Amino acid sequence: MTVAAAISQAHPLDSTYPGQRAVRCLFMRGGSSRGGVFYEGDMPADPRERAALLLGLYGSPDSRQIDGIGGSDPLTSKAAVVGLSQRDDADVEYTFYQVGIDSARVSTGGNCGNMLSAAAAFAVLRGLVPVEEPQTRLRIFTTNTGQVVTAVVPVSAGVPAVDGDCEIAGVPGSGGRILLDFGDCSGAVSGRLLPTGSPLDTITVEGRDVEVSLVDAATPFVFVAAADVGARGTELPEEILSDAALQARLEEVRGWAAEVLGLSPSAKEARAISPNVPRLILVSSPQDYTDTLGRRIAAGEHDVCVRQMAMQRPHRALAVTGSVCTAVASAVEGTVVARHATVRAGEDVRLGHPSGVLRVASRVERAAGGGYEVRSAQVERTARLIGAGTVFVPESRLRLLADVVEV
Repeated sequence: MTVAAAISQAHPLDSTYPGQRAVRCLFMRGGSSRGGVFYEGDMPADPRERAALLLGLYGSPDSRQIDGIGGSDPLTSKAAVVGLSQRDDADVEYTFYQVGIDSARVSTGGNCGNMLSAAAAFAVLRGLVPVEEPQTRLRIFTTNTGQVVTAVVPVSAGVPAVDGDCEIAGVPGSGGRILLDFGDCSGAVSGRLLPTGSPLDTITVEGRDVEVSLVDAATPFVFVAAADVGARGTELPEEILSDAALQARLEEVRGWAAEVLGLSPSAKEARAISPNVPRLILVSSPQDYTDTLGRRIAAGEHDVCVRQMAMQRPHRALAVTGSVCTAVASAVEGTVVARHATVRAGEDVRLGHPSGVLRVASRVERAAGGGYEVRSAQVERTARLIGAGTVFVPESRLRLLADVVEV
């Protein structure tokens, strides 16, 4: 049976399985993330009902997500909903959901570029766009940030190509190269590349002054030098997880940014009110380090060393939106990133993260009236269909979740 035939036959089985809600799902890996990708028309329109359904499908709240399809990690507790767009400048629309693991919360703040690559492949698999070989180009409106991203998906035999020479740090093997171009991605949430109007701000963390940069490109990130918060910048995820004091300092920095963006009334409330946006990245100058696979990454192999936090946990690699925002920030004079980066003019920005090195081709120019204009920001990803079928959640569970879900 062909992939297309298998997908077309993957219908919900509501009538034959009383007591459970059924939803069609393509279970996919996108970049270094993984989750369910759903068709817009198969999901409840009401935001609260939709969030409750996702919590139930993923088995949340539960640290193991043992009763659902979640993987007990922020990178494997993501979901995407894709549908046709009525906009003149887009072919499909994509909404990203960060499903809480041990909390009954579903966040739509910010975007996920990894799952965006899965959404692009999904649009081809479901026939939402005209399929062309060897490449299908489509425009995706990201509802979370209100921006249009251009995706180029390699196609073979009418479906996204699985095989290829594109390697993604943090993902075994290689695959077909999906190119994502975020174009002018400045002001994704705040409407401004530099929400505070300055490339550098000084805040107080545990009674001492710390310099930070809040940059809003693709998704807002706050950057802080690792040394300024008592870190080396080469820590692996497990080391950060074991350092409660460091995590508290990082959340204090992120909380400040959330308050500045108007996403939380105070820095102290940010974790409860806006845990996913903004995100935070630790920055240090290029240095030798060992990645999660035990490989030695030399200082000369990257232009800036970064460590990202996601949902108060260390990212095992680097989010696509994080790579785009970091690359853009490296071109803005005075930011924490620009101070530590050794990027050569006209070349890709090489970002050293816990799982290896990621390249971003970005073009940022000085604007005529001052400031900066982002012309393009391109990242390569791979994506793969893992399973196609129907996922289920008990109706009784949905009723309980509807009373406690936070959106």
